[in-house]
Amino acid sequence: MAGIIDLDAEEAPKPRILVISLEYLESFDDLINVFLTPMLDLALVQRVKKAATLTRLLIKEDAEPYSALVLTDAALTLPENLALWEQCLAYMRRTGATAVLTGQVASFGLPEDLDDFFRVSGLSDWKCGNYRRDIVVLNPTADGIRDAKHFNLSDKNGLKAAYNVKSLCLSGVKIEHRWYVPDLSEVGDGMGIAALLAQGIKGWDPETAGRQAAVAYGPVGEKGRIGWVGDVNNEPPSVKVILALCGLDPAKANIANFEVRQPSGPAAMRWDAGEGRFVKV
Repeated sequence: MAGIIDLDAEEAPKPRILVISLEYLESFDDLINVFLTPMLDLALVQRVKKAATLTRLLIKEDAEPYSALVLTDAALTLPENLALWEQCLAYMRRTGATAVLTGQVASFGLPEDLDDFFRVSGLSDWKCGNYRRDIVVLNPTADGIRDAKHFNLSDKNGLKAAYNVKSLCLSGVKIEHRWYVPDLSEVGDGMGIAALLAQGIKGWDPETAGRQAAVAYGPVGEKGRIGWVGDVNNEPPSVKVILALCGLDPAKANIANFEVRQPSGPAAMRWDAGEGRFVKV
């Protein structure tokens, strides 16, 4: 009958995702759009660049909740912004949202700031770890992977069993909260565990692969979660990880495979969005 909507025939509503870019800089768009572009096909995405707007969205209880808060820069890790981050934490505990740290966070977040950031998040054992290029391998028994309902681990177009990435790892992460760990095996060319994964994950002990986490997924209260993606280049396999942490199916994403042009800055300096330049730290 015309005019009547058949709810049974409609697709499930797309998740709502809030992208937080408080230190937004246009020159970093290439890096961020690598994951924002495929995300737009799978979710309803909004972006906020001002702290006042973020506060208004976080305290608005009558709105449909966001399933994920995606931090594209290190602004909320700064000491002067921890009170605002605590508002995000309260939102996550109330709604069950996941905060995903990616984009520029691993490149520009200072170790002491990140340590305090995780401490106020209830994850005081999480610390900055190794910064290097490694083969990282999937931990199929990790929380959020073992019990995932929004993606199929066996889908060849989904999360990679292993891949090569330059990332800032975290130390102090419990094994059940490590999604990807560096392959520290001494077999062959360093691809020992990855080779085993290619044959099958049965009998693989992720604890032997190293005690660092290139990708982590930990609890915030009883309902919220924090996801960490240490990849500083947002390479295609990591983009799939970002989408999965946001509650999306990475196998459905159309991800471009291209080299990202990144702005350069001198060592021991960080970008100050207010001044529009790199400043010493």
